[in-house]
Amino acid sequence: MNKRRVVLALLLLVAVVGIGGCFLFPNTPPTAAFEVDYNTDSNPLVVVLDAAGSSDPDGDEIKTYMWSFGEDVTIAPLDTTKTVHVPTLTVSYPFEGTYSVELVVIDAAGKMSDPVSHEITVPNTG
Repeated sequence: MNKRRVVLALLLLVAVVGIGGCFLFPNTPPTAAFEVDYNTDSNPLVVVLDAAGSSDPDGDEIKTYMWSFGEDVTIAPLDTTKTVHVPTLTVSYPFEGTYSVELVVIDAAGKMSDPVSHEITVPNTG
């Protein structure tokens, strides 16, 4: 009889964790991070943005990288989209100057990070 109570208690515990796991172990959002690599391809107007440093404290995979740029940048090999599923982008700026870039990442559970941004300074080419 005592063994039966232990088994029932364990089954009840498994059921509670299985059904209520989302409030017992909440999913936390990921953290966005990226680095800027300058002077790629010997072109000072081209930079590589690398968001491989983005992470998720729950260990969920980062599935989506949402970048925000000004309208006058070219993103290789993309035409118009700024939401991608890879952590690295090559960006071509039209002129020297300072540009702002923002990144938000989404993990496999659908949680979104807070935005992170960097100022990118494209040097004078002349």
